[in-house]
Amino acid sequence: MAETTNISWCDATFNPWWGCTKVAPGCDNCYAAAMDKRVGGDHWGTSPRVMSDNNWKLPHRLNRKAIKENKRLRVFSGSMCDVFDKNAPEDQRERLWQVIRETLNLDWLLLTKRAPNIKKYLPDDWGEGYENVW
Repeated sequence: MAETTNISWCDATFNPWWGCTKVAPGCDNCYAAAMDKRVGGDHWGTSPRVMSDNNWKLPHRLNRKAIKENKRLRVFSGSMCDVFDKNAPEDQRERLWQVIRETLNLDWLLLTKRAPNIKKYLPDDWGEGYENVW
């Protein structure tokens, strides 16, 4: 996760894991896969990299910052993965939903190339959605 980012439409990024499965021709030019290779990874089309427990503390730190500054922060989750990838690491997607439920001062931005998978991978308590997920 980056507590700051040059992405103009968000305040920070959080990656619950790195890597995903290629699903479309557009994936051939994936910036995340290219970046992963530049830093010595190979997490596309193989096995995603599960992030450390320390990484998972970062959204809570951002949430505390948002409270202290009395403002909402936008967090792009999945710049280096796809939250709705069918090959996501076991239990990591549920772990993400739990963190999202616990960080109500963050607006979570979830982008995907796998729109048909969204409904399948939403948490059981999704209902009409979480107010802090875009």
